Amino acid sequence: PTEVNLGIYINSFYSISEQTMDYSVSMYLRQLWRDPRLMYPPLFNKTKEIRVGDQFLHDLWIPDTFFRNEKRATFHEVTVNNRFMKLNSTGHVWYVTKISATLSCPMKLENYPLDKQVCPMMFESFGYTMDTLYFTWLPTAVDIDKRLEMPQFSLRGHFLNDCAQNYTAGIYPCQEIRFLLQRDVGYFLIQVYIPSMLIVILSWVSFWINVDASPARVSIGLLTVLTTTTQSSQSTATLPRVSYIKAIDVWMSVCLVFVFAALLEYAAVNVLSRR
Repeated sequence: PTEVNLGIYINSFYSISEQTMDYSVSMYLRQLWRDPRLMYPPLFNKTKEIRVGDQFLHDLWIPDTFFRNEKRATFHEVTVNNRFMKLNSTGHVWYVTKISATLSCPMKLENYPLDKQVCPMMFESFGYTMDTLYFTWLPTAVDIDKRLEMPQFSLRGHFLNDCAQNYTAGIYPCQEIRFLLQRDVGYFLIQVYIPSMLIVILSWVSFWINVDASPARVSIGLLTVLTTTTQSSQSTATLPRVSYIKAIDVWMSVCLVFVFAALLEYAAVNVLSRR
């Protein structure tokens, strides 16, 4: 069987979506294999590598590698086709293409927004079984641009995995890269946690207002309850409607219990003061 070495160079990680549970990436896909039919003697005993023009790529055999967990993907064609093939005198072929792809990423949101996600990237052969072709990794399987930045996540690392699948027609080769992403909590600290804490503290102000000042105490109680309810809805508006409880749900529920208890406290004190 033919050995195909795989590797990627990641230019950018973007559009990581909890709503659709996918992520987008722009990268160079690198493939290396040996085709004995393409061996040739070095030209003038010097030239051992030649670049293959785009017009000849359709005449050469290229692995039918595809992304198993792809939702959509495109090749780059501006200003020219972003692909490159180099042929060695020993028959080794080096093939690089630039691709932008959106890949599915099943997320577990129980700890949201203090969560870590593992997003896969699966390379599989579409038509060749392992009797004909198999995948291995290049010595440097994953290269990442040092200037890579993501607005809400940090890329903590990656690990490699064999994901060969047994279909009806046979076992098809597959290799998988799993990216470990950790969510940055700074945004939620500023937009959710600190404001909700201040709203709870605001509800406690009613404890120092005279029991006879009903308009003031009722207004503060209702205002804090409604504000907490609105904030709870907004904090989960961009999330899918999952059936389990998330960490942010627990936080907002506890805040709602505190502000509602402050309102009930005034009702109890008002009844006791009349007796």
